[in-house]
Amino acid sequence: MVTMKPSINISIPDEISEVLNRAAQQTQKSVSTIALELIEWAIEEREDIYFSKIADAIEKSDPQWVKDNDAIWG
Repeated sequence: MVTMKPSINISIPDEISEVLNRAAQQTQKSVSTIALELIEWAIEEREDIYFSKIADAIEKSDPQWVKDNDAIWG
């Protein structure tokens, strides 16, 4: 079946190949599906780290608080 999704071709060490193959067998999924799931998880982790840093910076700053809710939600 032809897919319209972009693809990548990477070379991986034997150890990683073994782990991917073992995970694929255990979950009855393809190696490429396992690899994609791990890539998606890693991207989500990076996003979490990025936004956590932003939140920390905001928390450490001296925000201007608005006392009147009507000024916010008016």
